[in-house]
Amino acid sequence: MLRKSMVAPLLAAPLLLLFAIFFVVPFIEIMRVSFAGKSGAWAGVSWLMSSPVFAVVFMNTLKLALSVTLICLVLGYPAACFIAGQPASRRGIYLALVLLPFWTSVLVRTYTWSLVLGREGLLNASLIWLGITSEPQRFLFTPLAVHLGMVQILLPVAILTLVGVMTELDAGLVRAARVLGASPWRAFWHVYLPMTKPGIVAAAMLLFILSLGFYITPALLGGPRHRTIANLIDLQVHQMNDWTAASAMALVLLATTIAAVALLRWLVPERNLYGGAR
Repeated sequence: MLRKSMVAPLLAAPLLLLFAIFFVVPFIEIMRVSFAGKSGAWAGVSWLMSSPVFAVVFMNTLKLALSVTLICLVLGYPAACFIAGQPASRRGIYLALVLLPFWTSVLVRTYTWSLVLGREGLLNASLIWLGITSEPQRFLFTPLAVHLGMVQILLPVAILTLVGVMTELDAGLVRAARVLGASPWRAFWHVYLPMTKPGIVAAAMLLFILSLGFYITPALLGGPRHRTIANLIDLQVHQMNDWTAASAMALVLLATTIAAVALLRWLVPERNLYGGAR
């Protein structure tokens, strides 16, 4: 029989193996290509420092990730409050509706947006039929199209993360605040909202990290003028055949993700971030 001390390492072995194969090995390869490629050490870093395209695309990617994260939190918080306040039996139905988009692939959903936002699409047809405009407007290949597509894809992530925290809250604290004379707004602002802070931070972390690496939606809805870092990496690999620059940009993305996680963990201690809101 296995000793108790061996059970935990054996259970963790598959996870550690997957982590080594799909993260450690690619990371080492990226480091090798970035700093020890044919162009010599620091060639990738030099390209990053001298490339005006990278600076613009990197800032656009950060702005896009931040704005999409903020929009998803603003739209998802009220929806999560509503779902968390429902009885358990009804809550399952609403959560199933939230999960419904996950049954369709991201590629199909993104192509659907291109049909809706195109010159002959549903949006332009509706605006012309309502008399708001006399000719088709340009919605596709704009920042608006990219934001709509990404928010539609990521909004369920925000709602599910927030609902998981809100259902663990002690509703008696809000009722106690109301009994003591607090208005509904003061009870929400001073009691309910602070208790949901771990959920907000966890959702923001997930949304920001996922937004940083988005590829399909900006490529199909934003076009060449609204590329992200992921699109630029693909361009360097498949068209420029410059693996050194692509690897250096991948390292920048990884460093940005680590910095974002460190900042959010500093804002909310780990035990609160992963251990519920109580």
